[in-house]
Amino acid sequence: MMIALMIVSIGAIMYSAGTYYKAEQWEEYMTIVEHVRLNTIRLVQISLANYTASGNNSMLGTNLNQWQHDLRKAYPGYGVALSYDLAHSIHQFYGANINYSQGLASHWNEPASYSAANATFALNITSAGLEGYHFVATAFLNLTILNVDSSTGEITVTVSGEDRMPMTELKKDNFQVEGLNVTSVATSYDPNYTLVYTIKCENLQSSSVTVTLWDQRGIKVVAKT
Repeated sequence: MMIALMIVSIGAIMYSAGTYYKAEQWEEYMTIVEHVRLNTIRLVQISLANYTASGNNSMLGTNLNQWQHDLRKAYPGYGVALSYDLAHSIHQFYGANINYSQGLASHWNEPASYSAANATFALNITSAGLEGYHFVATAFLNLTILNVDSSTGEITVTVSGEDRMPMTELKKDNFQVEGLNVTSVATSYDPNYTLVYTIKCENLQSSSVTVTLWDQRGIKVVAKT
């Protein structure tokens, strides 16, 4: 009877230890998954910023190829493999028809202009038996000129990101108006509860303006009336 009780007790202890070990190991894998996902999204944002600065639309693919290689080196023995599919042709994004080329797109010099990146990913971790964990990484920056008032020297614009929510915390240094000196940038809310930026310029004499924006991620967009 005592031997039977000891066997049962040891079995319970071993099961508990094994369950704890598996939980700890799975938590480690989930940490890797989240690390890969967040840093991949950040890389897509960086690639869009580089593309808007250089015009090189192979930037995203080049960076992701290097990222695949870096991940294998960063997690040796885990069997981490990340594959990707870059958006191409026309995709719908929050009502806009975005024409991607190698996962990147820009539609500038219009009153409503944008820069965008889009790619779909599949992550495998063979040591955990994890296959086909899919996620999408997007980066988006929209700049819309709402009004130009030459009598007050003010340009009113809205700025939004991937979720189409107003982008906050932009400052004077984030904006440039071609041929004019920007003296101040202020924020307010219009009747539709949309955050708007009012750009004050010296010697604004025309309703035709070109506004360039760099957001906090370094992504650029150019809007024009």
